[in-house]
Amino acid sequence: MTVTPASPSPPAADPHRPVVTDDELLARVESLVPVAVRRQLWTLFLDADQVQLPMVVPLEGIPERPDRLAVERWGDALDEVASEFGVSAVVFVLERPGPAVDSASDVAWRDALSGLSEARRYAVRAVLTCTSDGVVAPADTRSVTATDRDRCPRPQSSPSRLRFSEVLAVR
Repeated sequence: MTVTPASPSPPAADPHRPVVTDDELLARVESLVPVAVRRQLWTLFLDADQVQLPMVVPLEGIPERPDRLAVERWGDALDEVASEFGVSAVVFVLERPGPAVDSASDVAWRDALSGLSEARRYAVRAVLTCTSDGVVAPADTRSVTATDRDRCPRPQSSPSRLRFSEVLAVR
């Protein structure tokens, strides 16, 4: 009996490498959220050099249709994070089981989340969907390059703790 060695697994993505192109962004997201398990919204953070910061926030229990006020509160909370940690851009990943076909819910969430960067410290780089078939980008996804207005200083350690309960209504 001949044993065939398993093909080597690809090397882990370097978390310190900038995520510049759409292909690099898709690959990064696929490494973090390869397939949908439950309905939730992930938020990833990038600095001014498009390097992913070492924090990812999943929000479970999101409804089929976004609530405008709740989305705005999340945007405000992210603005506080951007200020505190030097976030220049965010990437949203809507995780939901099902086929890789845009639903009305997907489009509503993409529209609601795409507008969050208006009058805030960060840009919305992309809104992706993770389905049972994997991560998909809408056909009209375009990377958003941070402008000087959107850039924040380099992330620094903070002597104060963020209090999300003061910014985001917690049930």
